[in-house]
Amino acid sequence: MTEDGGKNTAVDLLFEGERVDDLQLRGLKLIQSPAAFCFGTDSVLLAHFALEGLRKASGKSRVADLGAGSGALSFLIHGRTSLSVTAIEIDEAACSRIGRSCLLNGLDESAVAVVNADIRDTSLSRLGKFDYAVCNPPYFSKTCGKISANGAATHELSTDIAGVAKAAAQLLRFGGRLDICFPAERLSEAFCALSSAGLEPKKLRLVQTKPGARPYLALIRANRGAKPGLIAEANLVITGADGKYTEEVEKYYNE
Repeated sequence: MTEDGGKNTAVDLLFEGERVDDLQLRGLKLIQSPAAFCFGTDSVLLAHFALEGLRKASGKSRVADLGAGSGALSFLIHGRTSLSVTAIEIDEAACSRIGRSCLLNGLDESAVAVVNADIRDTSLSRLGKFDYAVCNPPYFSKTCGKISANGAATHELSTDIAGVAKAAAQLLRFGGRLDICFPAERLSEAFCALSSAGLEPKKLRLVQTKPGARPYLALIRANRGAKPGLIAEANLVITGADGKYTEEVEKYYNE
């Protein structure tokens, strides 16, 4: 809030080169920098995949957004569930944007709390245990392709899928749940990393861009300490033959 009690405006909160994006959810806005990695469709798909169970969770349930980036997942999950989300992000500038997005939306730390830290830092145990965690990790190995200025968000420079799994296992209570998205072509790596960290894959949904296309993305749910037993759901198709969002995906943006 401003000193006179009014709500902060984008003019008050934006740094040079930044913009405000509409999350199309209850008026929520997100401050982003085109010079940094900006969230896309995959974050929206992951948020809705994670909503199963979260909508029925106790109001005291705690959610961690690992490697939160712009904070899109944190705001989408809080906006649909009112649960408290802790956004853990290593990049200081990104944390600043999440914090200012909170001010822009009139939210405090009971809604979205920002922690500037490496998710692999064992001292994060001070935060206590979480019931749920979500993560949209880097998709590419550090030897894959040209690395841009946003390389830490797209390539495994600071951590890899094994590091994400270990971090989640440290922060989740026994029986706690992790939801992630990861390239379909690297599915075996994800399963191995999760299982090695004590997170048993329990649900899988592959994502296609259109009918007949090969799946490009895997939405994965894993539970800490669970017994083996995987449910593979029907593939999620983003657009129909007409190029428009399918009925299911359209609801993701307009519920």
